Amino acid sequence: MGSRAHYVVKADGSWKRRYTHWGAHSMELDLLAGPNAATRFAQGQQSCDRWLDELECEAAALIDHDERRLLWHSHCYEDVAYRAAVLAVMAPTWPGWRIEWAYGGLYDILDALGEPLHGRFRDRSSFQDDLRAPVRRTAGPSERDDELRGLRRLVEKFDAHQEVDEATQSISLLLHVVGALTSTAHQAGLETQVASDNAFAHRPMDLTDEEKVAVHAAFEAVRNKHSGS
Repeated sequence: MGSRAHYVVKADGSWKRRYTHWGAHSMELDLLAGPNAATRFAQGQQSCDRWLDELECEAAALIDHDERRLLWHSHCYEDVAYRAAVLAVMAPTWPGWRIEWAYGGLYDILDALGEPLHGRFRDRSSFQDDLRAPVRRTAGPSERDDELRGLRRLVEKFDAHQEVDEATQSISLLLHVVGALTSTAHQAGLETQVASDNAFAHRPMDLTDEEKVAVHAAFEAVRNKHSGS
């Protein structure tokens, strides 16, 4: 159970690897506010001494301050319009940075760091190359509607993420169930032992008011561009 992801922050020629057990499905939301907020968030995640296998790693991001480059991938590639909205909003929130999609997943992160390949996949698959092919869509009102749909979904998810992210919801539900089962067992005269560790640690977003305003300004700029206003 989990939504596993790696964050890597590189600066002054060295890098540090971080791990979040619950952050893969919300990675684009945690990156959206720009390099300072994303770095602060990444550094708040759990330190780790090994890489996940590629099948375990559902998302990954390399925040490279030396090259001013963000290399990342996550689940949002599954919705073309949504990913397009994410990348469009990142353009103004990451000024002066190269925003690059890691089509090879963790493979590309390791390659950028000069790390040896490991795990189940040691070669790039044809599927990864297929993802690079541009999506062909007919220009017109339907395309603009699709782009605006992706943006609306992004705005809704970003605002909801500031209140409570999916990880916190999942953990809250799980702990509620564990608590209920433990209470029932105690009432029946049974002894219980619940093992807990930092697998549940997932630092929530801590954006400043200024950072939130900047993200919403980027939303509005992208919306105006697509609506033609």
